Amino acid sequence: MLDIIKQAVAQSAETHKIPFVSFGATDGDASLCEGQHGGFDGQSLTGNHIFRIASMTKPVVTVAALQLVEAGKLSLDQNMKEILPALGEVKLARRNGDAIEFTTPETDITLHHLLTHTAGFGYSFHDDVLAQLEAEGKIAPLASDNDDFMSAPLLFEPGTNWEYGIGLDWVGKIIEAVTGTDLNAHMTAHIFEPLGMQHSSFDASVLGVERVVPLNLRDGADGSMTDASALMPPVTKPPYLGGGGMLSNVTDYLAFMRLLLNRGMGPSGPVLGATYADMMLSNQIGELEVPLQPSTNALLVDEHEWFPGITKRWSYGLFMNETDTQTRRAHSAAWSGLYCTYFFVDPASRIGGTVMMQMLPCYNPASKAVFAAFEEALYQQL
Repeated sequence: MLDIIKQAVAQSAETHKIPFVSFGATDGDASLCEGQHGGFDGQSLTGNHIFRIASMTKPVVTVAALQLVEAGKLSLDQNMKEILPALGEVKLARRNGDAIEFTTPETDITLHHLLTHTAGFGYSFHDDVLAQLEAEGKIAPLASDNDDFMSAPLLFEPGTNWEYGIGLDWVGKIIEAVTGTDLNAHMTAHIFEPLGMQHSSFDASVLGVERVVPLNLRDGADGSMTDASALMPPVTKPPYLGGGGMLSNVTDYLAFMRLLLNRGMGPSGPVLGATYADMMLSNQIGELEVPLQPSTNALLVDEHEWFPGITKRWSYGLFMNETDTQTRRAHSAAWSGLYCTYFFVDPASRIGGTVMMQMLPCYNPASKAVFAAFEEALYQQL
């Protein structure tokens, strides 16, 4: 299996001028294959290297939040301003011609809203209102080493729409407030250690900054790469961001994916109860759908839609395809990270896979081609 998948990944990476890629697949019991292709700065990529996994942090933090719900320390329908009063002060921004007007939302934000991206938060690289506010200096841009961007307003009344956004960064703050510890320490004790994720942290100094791969900026015209690591430097101190601050590698993320495939069971026992684990693999947004995601910042992200023509939903923490795709079975779950890391779990097929690259913009055609080549080769081996 490894040789065939590695050949497919290597061929696609070479064709699309991707300098390095790490990949792996797992079933519910163990890793089926892991491999790397390419390298950087005169060295070959190895399984020991660490990636910025950005929004692939979100499902892991979702598990931590659901653990607290299961323990009775949080409630899904609880108004989160009770935990973080700042959430009761967030304004709602609406466009009125060229101007943007602010009002007070009528609905309180719940944990359910934050976990499902229905709270009203967004990202400036997907939404033109937030992009305008950022351009005018009224909100801070996304960053890896500070949380100033969390001052952004809502885009709609909580619970009325779906918009991918910074809700899980707020969930990270809620976890810290409820537990009285920083997010990295809590995640290490309650998720990383129980799952044997020895190469995961929000603190690069714990793992070794020298192990973190460079971040590249890809030129869409000729595929050339420019080192852009300074844009998102590895974090070595708080604040730790629940929406995108994790550092990890393929080996560790496969361990997390097995948690999902096994309905919350870790290698030594339950990490999350099956009832709550099932919520991460079932629609939690009703008739709302996950639409095409536009781009308002070509440096960071390309316009993108997974599986056009297929109904897409959101669980707690994960994107879901409601019907079969060419490879994945219905009700598979997946997501990605801003720096072109991708993963999926297919419970019906008892399989999951991840591909990690490290470049901007996210969803560039070259990165998606490598991920598709990996996924197609994997399913051909089943």
